[in-house]
Amino acid sequence: MMRTPADACADARQLIEVLPRPLPRDEARRADAVQATLLASGLLDSSNLGNSPAVAAAARDGLTSLAHLLDEAAPGHGAGQLLLLLLAGRDAFTPHPAPDEDQLRARDTATALLHLVLWHTDDPLRLLGAALQVHAEETRDSSTGRG
Repeated sequence: MMRTPADACADARQLIEVLPRPLPRDEARRADAVQATLLASGLLDSSNLGNSPAVAAAARDGLTSLAHLLDEAAPGHGAGQLLLLLLAGRDAFTPHPAPDEDQLRARDTATALLHLVLWHTDDPLRLLGAALQVHAEETRDSSTGRG
């Protein structure tokens, strides 16, 4: 059963709230902290801690949720906004208009999820693409009353 965008927004808020700030500098400890965030948010079940496909799926759901959350401020543009924020953070440029604090926290959470995914898949960009595809499907289904 697909989640509604409202459910996804609640998941994204939970992820953002639970993610420790600052994250540990050590890669392994950072991965553990982000995985603990997925557990606390309910996107990952404790029985799946060592299961890379399950962790990757939870991270994908987290990225999808963040895109839905960004849709709230700019309906229909959350996925593009998430990509722009991720690129801006990586390439050190500031989009116009400058992101607000909530957008920056969403970007930091997405970045942390993508770092975790590096431990669980060899193609994080494909996982990000899958997250944005799920976002589009959930958005479409909610607008047509399906789901």
